Amino acid sequence: MTQDKINKGNENIQAWFNGVKPEHSSIVIRVDALIREIHPDIFCTTKWHKPSQPLGIPFYGLLDKGWMFAMWSFKDSVGVGFIAGTLLDPQPPIAKMAGPWNRSTEYKARRIDINNNSELDEELLRSWFTQAKNLPGWSKIK
Repeated sequence: MTQDKINKGNENIQAWFNGVKPEHSSIVIRVDALIREIHPDIFCTTKWHKPSQPLGIPFYGLLDKGWMFAMWSFKDSVGVGFIAGTLLDPQPPIAKMAGPWNRSTEYKARRIDINNNSELDEELLRSWFTQAKNLPGWSKIK
């Protein structure tokens, strides 16, 4: 992974942060900080840019594992997705995670939605981000 790709990925994530609703800003920044604290060698970028999501969707992963986490800013909440969510203990509550990462027969992605800062359970997120170190990721990071 070149330094240019790392810098571009970080720039894409920052642009996404700047584009979220003001009420979601502190949530996405805190989730990003937790991921980076637990996985200091994490790579991030945005994927799937399209007219309805011009800034894309933030993805986080490790070069030797693939993509592990994703984040969304929905109308009323921030979604934090875990590619191997069904292998986490406890499993994140939301199973609706359509996408190519759900083709595995061994595990499925799951997510949690955070409606406001008071719902941001750092202890639980920290546990999931830590558990993910030993779980499979999706695709390859190039």
